[in-house]
Amino acid sequence: MKLIATRHAETNYNIKDLVNYDPTVNVFLTENGIKQAENLAEQLKDFNFDTIYVSRLKRTKQTADIINRYHGQTLIINELLDDTRNGFEGRSYSEAKGWRDSQPDPTSARYMDRYESVNDMTNRVQQFINYLKQRHRDNETILIVTSSHLIKQLRMLHGEITMQELLNTPAKHATYYEFDI
Repeated sequence: MKLIATRHAETNYNIKDLVNYDPTVNVFLTENGIKQAENLAEQLKDFNFDTIYVSRLKRTKQTADIINRYHGQTLIINELLDDTRNGFEGRSYSEAKGWRDSQPDPTSARYMDRYESVNDMTNRVQQFINYLKQRHRDNETILIVTSSHLIKQLRMLHGEITMQELLNTPAKHATYYEFDI
């Protein structure tokens, strides 16, 4: 199966350096983000997607809606695609990253011992991959629209980047990656 995974386009929270994983918070594409999503849609228009998955976050649905103008698929929401639930909702990304990086093991650290660690996120992404393998045939092409952390997890699980790169390199907005699963 071919998996095309893309990060959503730029949001109002991205330009403010804020964390969002709560789908009830009104985080939305900026004007620049809409243009990014339109450019991405042009790049993806010739793909034949059998299914399109999005997270519960408004920004991924907005990006997917723009892409889907060329495909006419029903968007399937899957919470396994949500952004990392790290405990820093509405706070700066720099603060969240600073806390994580200051921990003895940044990959297993859970803020306040109850939020999601990097390793928890890795397990969630693997769970989604297993879900796809059970639900879809080898000859299908699947699009997912999700967040930076999930894109980086996919890239790490497929040997494209290391854990260190996952921890320190953001995924670009409205950029897609191809994986064979």
